[in-house]
Amino acid sequence: MIGSVSLMSPLVWGAAALTVVLFVWLVKVHRALNLHKAHARQQKRVLEKELEKCNKQLLEVRSVLVGLGQKLSEQEEIIAHLTERIIELENVDSDGRLYTRANKMVKLGADINELIEECELPKAEAELMLSLQNKIAGKEKVPPLHNATQSAPIPSSQGYSPLKRNR
Repeated sequence: MIGSVSLMSPLVWGAAALTVVLFVWLVKVHRALNLHKAHARQQKRVLEKELEKCNKQLLEVRSVLVGLGQKLSEQEEIIAHLTERIIELENVDSDGRLYTRANKMVKLGADINELIEECELPKAEAELMLSLQNKIAGKEKVPPLHNATQSAPIPSSQGYSPLKRNR
């Protein structure tokens, strides 16, 4: 029996040494896994905080976008209104262009019929334009606003008295 123990002794010692080596290796692997777990938990906490921060920023961006969308809608309404107003003013201005054109034609010597046909003016307006142009050119006399012979002196009983200045 002693012989069998001595033969087995190197095997037992080898198995014991192998067991100790495996145990040490397992302890190191276990520690490495624990460190890796701790590091992973720490990274998870950091990432969760970062995710929470990003979610808050996303909510802020959403609220800003909603506000910008409302402002954009308001601006679109204003632009539509201004566009309509410009179109209205362009239509009104087209009448002004007709009178400007008629005025140029009168200066160039057009008669009433030409003004009526070319500028689509009523006869009374064409006559008025011709008369005004003739008065401006000095071809017709401009009547005075009031006649000196027709004006009567204002009685002093109405409270009006002209001031006399001494020079």
